[in-house]
Amino acid sequence: MSKKETKSLSLALQGGGSHGAVTWGVLDRLLEEENLDLEGFSGTSAGAMNATLLAYGLHVEGRDKARELLHEFW
Repeated sequence: MSKKETKSLSLALQGGGSHGAVTWGVLDRLLEEENLDLEGFSGTSAGAMNATLLAYGLHVEGRDKARELLHEFW
């Protein structure tokens, strides 16, 4: 069985209150995908909050920390 190819992904995250919560669900799902290299983020309003938590979590402890921070925020 061959290993899946890693794909790089950059994200632009929307703002708008409840849209940020929906985006959190999408991010949570993307963080489950080991073959995705999440490498760039931008956002506005709630999207900026999601982008900050995602980037910080990935930087300090990886995917699990990013998921934890997003969960605590929303």
